[in-house]
Amino acid sequence: MLLVGIYFGTAKLISVLNVKRLLNLNISNIDSLTFSIFYGIQVLLMLLVVWFFAIYWRRSTFRDLGFKYYSILKTIWYTFLSLLAIFLVSFLYVLLLTSVFGIDAPPSKIDKLVSNGNISGNILIAVTAVVAPFCEEIYFRGFLYQAFKKSFGVTPGIFLSSLLFALAHLELYSFLPIMIIGWILAYVFEKTKSIFTAIFLHAAYNLVLILLLLGKIQFVKMY
Repeated sequence: MLLVGIYFGTAKLISVLNVKRLLNLNISNIDSLTFSIFYGIQVLLMLLVVWFFAIYWRRSTFRDLGFKYYSILKTIWYTFLSLLAIFLVSFLYVLLLTSVFGIDAPPSKIDKLVSNGNISGNILIAVTAVVAPFCEEIYFRGFLYQAFKKSFGVTPGIFLSSLLFALAHLELYSFLPIMIIGWILAYVFEKTKSIFTAIFLHAAYNLVLILLLLGKIQFVKMY
């Protein structure tokens, strides 16, 4: 319960600090500098929570958070298999909703940021493929998952951390695929015991996605 409180408390603090409403800003008109500042606040809050509760309070080490070496070749192999699974699930999910239920995918937040045109593509790539994977994996897998695992076991730990991971993205249409992605990331982290494999997988997925949206590579957009 403490971890859930920490998670939603952090989310609430982020929403309080998010003064975009006061500045009458939104995804459709935010610029590179403002986007970088607000996203920076969010990731700093996540890392601060990890530092305070894991490092300072519980006296955990960086190794306890998963900062351990793992085979580069095995990391690439896990990433390859995981990406295949993620894109297959995403494709089937979209196919099911559009073909069976007639529900078209609304533009996601990252879609809106890309179509905004005010944010540098390089900044979007840096944030989505470098900063986000690093900070989110430390928070959701290195910190939350391991705490849930210690209290409830591996499977409940994966489920709870993946659920919070999906909730954090605030994407109703993509909630299930994002939760599955969180599940795969937690599973890979559990198998390898290294946060670096989860970061690499997360970064690879986000990089492919943002390059698709920016039109840097041609492929079928999953969602």
